[in-house]
Amino acid sequence: PVGSIQLRSNDREYYSRGVQFAMNFNGSIGATSHDLRVGLRLHEDQEDRLQRNSNYRQIDGELVLDDFGELGNAGNRVQQAEAISLYVYDEINIGNWTLSPGLRFEDIDQSRVRYRDGPQRSFRDSRENDVQVWLPGLGALYQLTPELSLVAGVHKGFTAPSNSPGTREEEAINYEAGFRYDSGDLSAEVIGFLSDYDNILGVCTASSGNDCVIGDAFNGDAATVQGLEVQFNTELARRGNVSVPLNLSYTYIDGEFDTDVADTDFFGDVSVGDPIPYLPENQFRLSLGLATGGWASYLSGNYIDEVCVRAACGSFESTDASFTVDASVNYSLNQQLTVYGRLENLTGEENILGRQPYGARPNRDRNATFGVRFNFQ
Repeated sequence: PVGSIQLRSNDREYYSRGVQFAMNFNGSIGATSHDLRVGLRLHEDQEDRLQRNSNYRQIDGELVLDDFGELGNAGNRVQQAEAISLYVYDEINIGNWTLSPGLRFEDIDQSRVRYRDGPQRSFRDSRENDVQVWLPGLGALYQLTPELSLVAGVHKGFTAPSNSPGTREEEAINYEAGFRYDSGDLSAEVIGFLSDYDNILGVCTASSGNDCVIGDAFNGDAATVQGLEVQFNTELARRGNVSVPLNLSYTYIDGEFDTDVADTDFFGDVSVGDPIPYLPENQFRLSLGLATGGWASYLSGNYIDEVCVRAACGSFESTDASFTVDASVNYSLNQQLTVYGRLENLTGEENILGRQPYGARPNRDRNATFGVRFNFQ
């Protein structure tokens, strides 16, 4: 009914089982050394849902039951998957070069059976979706100096579709190149990347909202994601047992659809050049610390750009940019026991970080956490 509050009894069971075999060979052939690995994995899992939605009214601040609901009205189904995975990988060292070729094969069979009549489970309908894919890849590293190395790679990426018939697997050719530097006191990494999607996949979840069925997947067709990742770590000062560590990370991402996609329950109506939802263009984190003896304290700032929650990015279909400051402190009583405290969103920023499902969703409010960590090793 209009104005009612719906609560779900989210009853479900899962199991996952399988077996894995692996072989490893270390040796040399001429001037090259090899670390060869071959493996096989057999896997099976299942999800069993028998869920109920109940409707309530709110009267004088209390929930009053309107309709208990039939058992199974929010989900009465069994989903399962069977998979076979084979892989071969070799790490080859020759001079200043390290090459890492690999190949993986995936064969996944997925199915869903839905029922009616609650726990009696009369057959309602079924569906299935199968996929087989070969996934090659090659990584390369060249050691210019003991501190500086160049890295590059080309790999085929893959995400399995759901059991929705007609939903294709997500496939992309991923390229990356850059450098890494590590002198002990200072480390830095700059990596450029590009992912060329043949089909980008959208999967319906409780948080993604819309009118889709949780677990269903949607084809987004061709898309391109490219960008840059930067990491920098050093100590601004060190005197005796006192140090001032500085850590910086930054990511730039440009992601857009390369094809028109008719209106779907997940992506909406998509035109060429539309942004990929929930993909921020800029993100960075800066952390400054002070460590002495058993004490360590850190102050960090975190920034995330605004994002579009639908490809068309119309009115009320974007979030706010967000910058939050966190502070933490910990003290090691001995090698096993540490006490700590953390204050998140120190300045109490209020931003909209999502709009699905059912409207705007805020960021986390100012939050304090205190605890004790014990290391059993």
